[in-house]
Amino acid sequence: MVDEHVLLRNSRHLLLNEFNENSIEFLLESRILIVGAGGLGCPAALYLATAGVKKIRWVDPDKVDISNLPRQILFSENDLNVPKVIVGKRILKKIVPTLDVDAIEEIADETNLSKLSSGCNIILDCTDRFKTRHVINKYCVKNKIPLVIGSAVGWSGQLMVVNSLERNTACYACVFEENQEFTDDPCGAFGIFSPLVGTVGLLQAGEAIKTLLKINQTTGKLLLLNALSLNFDRINLTKNTNCNVCS
Repeated sequence: MVDEHVLLRNSRHLLLNEFNENSIEFLLESRILIVGAGGLGCPAALYLATAGVKKIRWVDPDKVDISNLPRQILFSENDLNVPKVIVGKRILKKIVPTLDVDAIEEIADETNLSKLSSGCNIILDCTDRFKTRHVINKYCVKNKIPLVIGSAVGWSGQLMVVNSLERNTACYACVFEENQEFTDDPCGAFGIFSPLVGTVGLLQAGEAIKTLLKINQTTGKLLLLNALSLNFDRINLTKNTNCNVCS
């Protein structure tokens, strides 16, 4: 049973046909793992928290750097050299005091993903590491945990939902082979348009909520954004029958 204060707080969601009291209650009971507390993770965490998600586990090993500030909106110059997830937790708790945030200063990899994702209903990959993306994708496919992947570099952003609970849908490895070579610091190497990462992060939050509530799911599609030309392209993906991860 959702109390009156929570219903009032979420009253604008409840005006949407796709939401009801059960939706609000489900979000309150869900736990979301966010991997990455940078330009994608900050807006994603902020909007998930304010949209009614009660439990967030947030993982990132990095500390706040001055070059982060134009796009990582939860941080200020007072937070330099402080762990990102510690600052992020403090800010989110100011905005939503009832929020339950686990702030974990670790790199997500094969050795700890099982522990990090324990009890989580969905995972958001908000990292800028190509290898980490593949590790998380493999784990989610194997354990049938829905995954929302976002990425951004330069003027270009990508968004993809991987949900192995749905049959015959593509995973990240179906589209991007593991043997491709990408730098682990694309923003540092190629630059990044700050508002773009905010846009992708917000879309990740939206897709996470929709996936949890089974609202018009976008599994099996790759969204490509170009912030310079303002083009949005959506590609229908086909499962790779030779994929080493999901086939």
